[in-house]
Amino acid sequence: MRKIVLGLLMVISFSAYSQETEFTFNSERGMSDFIVTTVEGKTAPEIYKKMIHWIKVTYKNPNEVILSTIENEYLRFEGVSDISTFKCKYQIEISIREGKYKYDLIGFQVYVGPNQLGVPVGWNDFKSINFIKNSTKESLENMYKKDGTYRAWCKYTPEIPTYFNNLNKSLFESIVSAVKKTDGW
Repeated sequence: MRKIVLGLLMVISFSAYSQETEFTFNSERGMSDFIVTTVEGKTAPEIYKKMIHWIKVTYKNPNEVILSTIENEYLRFEGVSDISTFKCKYQIEISIREGKYKYDLIGFQVYVGPNQLGVPVGWNDFKSINFIKNSTKESLENMYKKDGTYRAWCKYTPEIPTYFNNLNKSLFESIVSAVKKTDGW
């Protein structure tokens, strides 16, 4: 009996600390802190090299996008994109290990133009979601109306995890794809 109880406790503790593979958003805890992507059969140097290649192909000015690197271990980059009807700037930090990488959204800002929401013009932190890991239960509750629907200022919130999941999917596909030779070029 004691072994069964210990076994159940181990299973529960492992599942409580399991690593997420996709960003999610919910009203209790905001957005996932980070995700871990498994890359079967790839070494840390292979993953790192493919990530650098992906950034060079994906971004217009890759040398400006890459903010910091530690060869074969770590990569931090910044991007600017449109999600739905708003412009956003984000920073992603990636830690690399054998056969996997940790993809962590460490910064997220939205661009606010003149006369929108009464906040200063320019880049503003989007603190209502747990992007920078400081959301409170109160700030998350303020995102919703009494009927449970999103308030106007955060109606695009569900699209944000989808955007970053798709960005990670693009990165992952680049890592696992074989190098294509050009046709006679």
